[in-house]
Formats: sequence, C-alpha cells, structure tokens
Amino acid sequence: MNQGFVMNILPGIGIHMPESEHDSFYFETLRKPLESDPETTSCIFYNEQANACEIRYGRPISCQTYPLEFNGEKFVLSSKDCPGVGEGEVTKEALQEARNLAEQEFNERKETTVALPAIYSVLMNQMLKQSAEAMQNLSEEDRKKMDEILAKSNEGSEGEEGTSTGQSEQDPGA
Repeated sequence: MNQGFVMNILPGIGIHMPESEHDSFYFETLRKPLESDPETTSCIFYNEQANACEIRYGRPISCQTYPLEFNGEKFVLSSKDCPGVGEGEVTKEALQEARNLAEQEFNERKETTVALPAIYSVLMNQMLKQSAEAMQNLSEEDRKKMDEILAKSNEGSEGEEGTSTGQSEQDPGA
C-alpha cells in the first residue's frame, strides 16, 4: 500500500488508548450513522449512495477479508448479516484466497499488537520532549500564566480525588 492510500485511510482510523495496564492499545475504524437509518452505523468509508467502499483499492487487509476472520484456530464469520453471505457460488480458489488473506490478517494483527506498546512509548517520549522544550521557551510571564492554569486544573481534580500530591493534609511535610 503506498503512502497516498495511507493518507486517505488515516482520517477514518481511531486509536483506543489503554485506561489500565490490562487494557489494550489498538486501532479501530471509525463508524458513522447511515443516512437511510440513523440508528444503524457503518464503516466510515462506506458510501451509502454508491453502495461501495470509498477506499476500495487501498482497503486494509481486515476489510478485504470481511466478514471472514481467522482466530488462530479456525475461520469464523464475524457478521452473518453481511450482504452476499450465503448468496451465489463461491469458487474453491476464491475461498482459498479469502482464507489465506484472513490468516495473513491474523498474523499481521498479532505482530502489530506486539509492536504497538513500543511505538506508543516512542510517540509519548517525543511528545514529552517537545512539551518540555516548549515550556523552557516560555517567557517568565507565560510560565506564571501556565502555573495558574495548572493550579486551577489541580484544584478541580483535588475536589474529586483528594489531594493531587497524595500527601496528608494534616502533615504537609510528609
């Protein structure tokens, strides 16, 4: 897939950030309500008027295999409601190609899952570095304004969670 396709896909991808050490970091395709039925959602790349995918020739592998998935042990249909399931003839070659792609998607997803924490760490370190550099470049006046803003923010969270430093209010030197 070339960079042009990637740039078309990126606006439709969301990042699920872990909320605890037990949560996963993963990418997900954003969804949008259908114009014909606002209670139902579809992939953000689905063009309802054309009844087609807007990124057809640059689709991620998970879209190419949909609704067939491989879970590491067996092949499963992720959606029996998918139009076309159970309709028409499927050639042996087409089924084998779909299975091969589903296995490839499973393996690539596993590799991505292993790599994401490292990528997340690199990105966070870069953002922290840029933030620290920006703070150093602030004027004394701007730094004071920033301290005031942060103090107000901390006051709001202290009311919800106690003190922000975790120290006892009775013993400020602890």
